[in-house]
Amino acid sequence: MGSTPVRVAMIGFDHWYTALPLARAFAEHPEIEVVGIADADRNRAMDVLARTGLNAPIATEKELLEDPRVQAIAAFGSCEKNPAVCVTAAENGKHIVSIKPMARTLDEATQILTAVRRAGVRFLPGESRPRASAFAQQVRRWLDEGRFGRILTANFQTLSGLPRAWPDADDPGWWVDPERAPGGGWIDHSIYHIDLLRWLTGARVTKVFGVSGNLRHSLGVEDYGHATIEFDSGLVATVEDTWTAPAGGSRQTTTLQGSDGALYHDTLTGKLAITDPDYGGWVQVAAPPSHPSSVDDVIATVRGEGEPLASVEDAWENLAICEAFYRSCAVGKPVEPARLPA
Repeated sequence: MGSTPVRVAMIGFDHWYTALPLARAFAEHPEIEVVGIADADRNRAMDVLARTGLNAPIATEKELLEDPRVQAIAAFGSCEKNPAVCVTAAENGKHIVSIKPMARTLDEATQILTAVRRAGVRFLPGESRPRASAFAQQVRRWLDEGRFGRILTANFQTLSGLPRAWPDADDPGWWVDPERAPGGGWIDHSIYHIDLLRWLTGARVTKVFGVSGNLRHSLGVEDYGHATIEFDSGLVATVEDTWTAPAGGSRQTTTLQGSDGALYHDTLTGKLAITDPDYGGWVQVAAPPSHPSSVDDVIATVRGEGEPLASVEDAWENLAICEAFYRSCAVGKPVEPARLPA
């Protein structure tokens, strides 16, 4: 346990699905001091304090980015706002916990990448925090033990409804605005799957083929997407993510098929099934939580303790793979993701 608290500021709450739980966790953690919060909508900032129990002043974005007390910025404004916040935070020597994806475009993502590298600060992508979950850590242990052998195929499917602009809103707001987000129902959750698979296998994506469309909602972004993703290890993954589910019909499934074993997880049943060589078939166990249960990963990132959970390079490559998906949808054939700048 550290002797002094980690001092953070929160800027933007557009991605409230992550930002509000994070704010609650910050409020409850004895090793975190929230120096202040900022949002373009002051009334929403006041609502954040009421909903989360945070005891922190409302400030301006500029005040928090320039405050010498602040060690880290948690940036969860919409994607088009994120580059300016992250670049300024890095230039001011502050570590960053970022919304996913990190930007709307790879050019904007490269601005963040360059600023973070130049400043030598640490960057924790929002899509990478599930690596710290009990579920991901258990799967990683099984893979390291060789329980599944070489991973041959993987499948991720998330069926969900339209997101909401705010917990009590009846519209999707910025989530469906192509000027504020790089995509819709596919990238919303696929970026988590892509990051997890890259981390679990250590393999590099070489080719992406995508199909997307609007099956239920008439939007400026897709409500359905399906990708086939090839890795340099020979692994082939399919990733299907949607905003087409009926009310109450959200569900996520994960399948890993290896040369020596397999894993299947379904949020509908809450069960995790794995093949067991002694039993000679499938066995079911209770699934560990698939979301991080604490903010210890944030604290470790700011303090520089241990191996970083993830990096700004991970965030850039995750977005590059998603960008390749949309390029593939446009041209109707597989494409290669852009390569990480040296």
